[in-house]
This record gives sequence, structure tokens and C-alpha cells, in this order.
Amino acid sequence: MFVRKLLGVAAFAGLSASAAAQSPVYYGTTWRPVQASAAEQPGVMPSSITVICQNAPSVTDIRQVAATEPSPLPADIGSEQKPAPPSVLPDVSSTASAPPAAPTPMVSPGTPAASIPTLEGSTCAPTCSTCIPPCGPPGRVWVSAEWLFWAATGQHLPPIATTSPAGTDRSLAGVLPSPNTNVLYGGDRANNDFRNGLRINGGVWLDDNHLFGIEGNFFFLGGSKNAFATSSNGSQIISRPFFNALTGLPDAELVSYPGVLAGSLTAESRSSVIGGGVNAVHNLCCNPCSRIDLLYGYRYFNVSDEIDIRENLTALSGQGLVPAGTQYQIVDKFKTQNNFNGGVIGLNAEERFGMFFVGARASVALGANNEVIDINGVTRVMPPNGPAMAYVGGLLAQPSNIGHYNNTVFAVMPELGLRAGVQVTQWARVFAGYNFLYLSNVARAGDQIDLRVNPTQLPPRTLVTGPNLPAFTPHTTDFTINGFSLGVEFRF
Repeated sequence: MFVRKLLGVAAFAGLSASAAAQSPVYYGTTWRPVQASAAEQPGVMPSSITVICQNAPSVTDIRQVAATEPSPLPADIGSEQKPAPPSVLPDVSSTASAPPAAPTPMVSPGTPAASIPTLEGSTCAPTCSTCIPPCGPPGRVWVSAEWLFWAATGQHLPPIATTSPAGTDRSLAGVLPSPNTNVLYGGDRANNDFRNGLRINGGVWLDDNHLFGIEGNFFFLGGSKNAFATSSNGSQIISRPFFNALTGLPDAELVSYPGVLAGSLTAESRSSVIGGGVNAVHNLCCNPCSRIDLLYGYRYFNVSDEIDIRENLTALSGQGLVPAGTQYQIVDKFKTQNNFNGGVIGLNAEERFGMFFVGARASVALGANNEVIDINGVTRVMPPNGPAMAYVGGLLAQPSNIGHYNNTVFAVMPELGLRAGVQVTQWARVFAGYNFLYLSNVARAGDQIDLRVNPTQLPPRTLVTGPNLPAFTPHTTDFTINGFSLGVEFRF
């Protein structure tokens, strides 16, 4: 009797092992056989189907679907009915129980493995959960450098230099609007060209699962410079238009006029942009091949503009009012700086498809924009026989608007970035991107120019009457940047 029971246990164990070997195993949510089942033999129990979650942490996630009718046991075991054995049994020869070893996945012939290599070289197959760490891409520390090719919103320039045909009456020379007057410089936007720039990004994860980290970035665009220059020995007509506040009519200051003045006029507009910030990075959802992160932190942005207008004049013999050879140097300068400081919140997402990846980043910063406006002007008179004299004020910068002005306003700065790239090595990748940035309530230098001028304020100001014009009338506008970038990123 004792021998008969030992034989029954041995046969039971052998049948269980045979059934486990014949069970087809499936991984993930795609019903794809990893190992084809062998043909069933007479007297052997039907195979069971084992479903294994690829990311299952324990054997409790193994679910078995058994056949509804078990096969009869061999006759030598006896007539006693026993339940169908599980697919995997511990080694009966062991004195202590141990969990079963996970089966090695094997793809049956003719069945392709639908998998995508991740950045780490593993498989990005469907998982049993949407958000499971560890989060990719690999590397605890990252740093990137980007070449920027961006264009900014240009600043508006009023008409600064005009010309008229030879023979035009002196009272109409260079006056706008006039059918015979042409604008040489101004009357449109400047500094809206594409510029080269550089952006540096870096960050570090503070935990092993890449769920919380800190990042920082800094960028700058090369200065945009728009220059104009013209001159004449008195044979051509060159003027600077303005609106006469005493007469209420358009007028112009002469730079060159036959028999009266010879001179040169230069005008230059410059613009520069820098920015940066520091963010906390908090993961919302991730898996080895994708992630979505929440960003919140601090944002800084600076836009600076400057307009410089200079005249060098020499009185000719036909002047009449001053000795011939008297020289004038007239300078008008308008400068603005915008310093935005604010808190930022946004999202950053990335999806990887084998060696390729795409990403998107959107954020909005709310804060204060400190506007600084400087207006200066000077006139120097150098007679041929006498000391040089200097006076405050040029043409468009007079004591009525010259000064240093400071104002702080609320501003909004949304930003959008898109990029796509290739993982070159496990720790390096290259990418291309597009960026758009907007800032409200920005003071531009060209918008601070007031063309209304009271001629009695012009040096030497022997008798000043009439309105105090030009006036300081601050204006703000919107500012945008958009363009493309190429970069490389390293992770360690």
C-alpha cells in the first residue's frame, strides 16, 4: 500500500511537469504565443494557458485559465478522484517550498516579436499599467546646448531721414507728407531679422526613479543692429521731419541743402534679448518609453533697445544767420530696458519610438516687468572763431522729455517648444526644434519718440514759448520671438 501511494505521487508530479512544459505562455496585453504547445498525448491532461504581465512584481499576477474537463488519471493510481494540478509545482524533492522560476520567453517560428528598442536597449512592449517607473530617458544628470535661429518682433521707427528733389523750396524740403518727399530711413520696423543665439539647459534627478528633479536654462540672441548713413556736400537735400507744435503743420530740419548746409546723418537701432530660469520638475506619469512632467519655478527675461541719431553739419556761405564754417553736432538717444521676473508653471512631455523621440513643452509665466526708459540729447556748436558751446537737447530729445523713467507693470509670458530627434548613443542624442515666446507690456525705444517739436526749445533757446513738446509719453506693446533650433544633449 505504501509503495502504491509513492507511485501515485511520482506519476502525479510527472504529469504536472509535462502539462507545464506544454502550456503556451503569453506576455503583455497582445496575445502573442511565446512557445507553441506540443501535441497532446493520450492519457495526458490538457494544457493550461498561462498569462504573465510583463511588469508583474510577483507570482500573484500570474493568472491561469485551465480546461473545463480534466483528463482521466492513469489506471494504476487508483480510483480516487484528484483535482487538476497547477501549471507550476515546486520541486517535490525539496524540503522547503520556493517560488517557481519565471519561464524564459521564446518566440515560436514564424511569429515576429513586435517590440521597439528603448533608450536603454530593453523592449518597449505594451505594459500592464500606464504609469510605471523607472522613467526614461536614462541618465541622472543631463546637459544640452542649442544653436538658435530666432527672429523677434521689430521695434517701430518713425520717419527719421527724408529727401526731396533738387530745386524743392526750402520751406518744403523733406516735409511729410509731400508728393516730392521720400523717406530714406524709418517709417517701418527695425530689428526684426533672424539672429543667431545659444541656449544651455541642464538638470539633475533627485531620486533613483527620475520622478523629481531640478533644471536650469539660459539663452541669448546676438544683438540686432540696423544702421543708416547718408551725407552730402550741400548738393543734395537731406532733412529730418517733425511736426511743428507752434504752427500745427509738418516741418523738417535741414541736414543738407544747396548753398545753406552740408552735412551727414547717421541713425542706428539696436536690440538684444537674454533669458533664463530655474524649475522644479515633478513627474506626473511615466514608463520606460514616455513621460509627462509638471514644471514650476522662476523665469527671467530681458529685452533691450536703443536708437541713436547723430548729425554733423557745416554752415555754408548762403546760411546768412551764422558765420560760414560753423559746425554743429546734434545727438538724440532713446534707450529702453525690460526686465521680467515671474513665476512659471507648465508641462513637458516626451515619447520615444526606438531610437527616435518627440517632445513638447508649454508653459506660462506671470510676473512683473520693470520698464526703464532713458532719453538724452545734446547739441554742440563750434564757431570758426570762438569757443565751443554745448546745450542740453538735440531735435527729438529736449528738456521737456529728457530724463530717466522707471515703471513696473504686470506681464504675461507664455512659451511653446516642440522638438524631435534621434538617440545617437545610449548617452547622447541630437534634435531639432521650434520655439515661440510672447511677452506683454514691453517698452520699445522707437515707441518713445515724439515727433511733435516746439522749435523755440531748440538750442540756444533765447526765448521759449508755446507747449512743452516733445513730451514723454510712454508706450508699451507686445513682443514675440519664434524660430528654429538644433541641439545636442548628453546624459550621465
